[in-house]
Amino acid sequence: MMAVGVYVLFFACVLLLPPCVIGVIRKGKALMQGRVGAPLSQPFFDLFKLLGKDQTVSQTTTWIFRSSCAMNLATTLIIAGIVPWLSFKPIFPGDDLFLLLYLLALCRFMTILSALDSGSPFGAFAASREAFLSMLVEPAMFISLGALALIAHSTSLHVVFDLSLPCSTYDVPVWLAAAAALFLGSIVDLSRMPIDDPTTHLELTMVHEAMIIENSGKNLALVEFTHFLRMAVVYGLISQCMMHAVGRLVEFNQLTAAIVSVVSILGMAVLTVWIESVFVKLRWRSTPEFIAYAMTMSFFATGGALIGDMYARHGL
Repeated sequence: MMAVGVYVLFFACVLLLPPCVIGVIRKGKALMQGRVGAPLSQPFFDLFKLLGKDQTVSQTTTWIFRSSCAMNLATTLIIAGIVPWLSFKPIFPGDDLFLLLYLLALCRFMTILSALDSGSPFGAFAASREAFLSMLVEPAMFISLGALALIAHSTSLHVVFDLSLPCSTYDVPVWLAAAAALFLGSIVDLSRMPIDDPTTHLELTMVHEAMIIENSGKNLALVEFTHFLRMAVVYGLISQCMMHAVGRLVEFNQLTAAIVSVVSILGMAVLTVWIESVFVKLRWRSTPEFIAYAMTMSFFATGGALIGDMYARHGL
């Protein structure tokens, strides 16, 4: 019965937590700007409204445009199943770091291909920017995850993020640097400020929104929920890194770890609110400089993992 409850709780978080995260971000930004803003439940209403609408599909599109939304959602659900973004997530087979790399690449490939398939000039413009940004930021994110795999001596994500494993003093800087690298990379990966403004209506400055500009109705609902779920998974992964770093000082039991993991994801949303309310959008030419910070933090994490392993082997 306990195992069944864990599965039910996990799938409830998969369905409910992503819209809650984006609801917190939108509500927080409105309060920071002195507005009342939409209620926290507004993303749920938006998704249900889109699911009830018909689609407007251009005659120039092929099966790629029609099926990419469902394929991306299915792939993202697989990612949510193998990535330990919640401490109580059930263990599913295939939770390998390199499989995660290819699944994320598949999602991005299908999104770019869908934007190009529609024939929209703004879609192609945003697709080229998305490909350029992913080429820069993905190495930083996976080098940081590779540093965590070094200290765990395994590429299994369940083993890497197992809270029951001891965390040495040398591992704490690695977890913190990896969390910083993943957070900076998530700003680029999720097209958030200061890299991209998801609320703008100027297509020339958009990346993610311009790629899905041709989607409508049910397709748009699938695209939006996929993006919300991806955001929740990435934020959960960063939260797990922070929990491992804090775990050196505080011991989490199962209930506490479950509560902290969910609250930390919402805390990441609040941090996103503060960043997007304080910082302005960077110029396009300054984007590689921002990504360089994420790459630097990933190198710090890798260096710390190698040095810590060397000291541990010599009993220092």
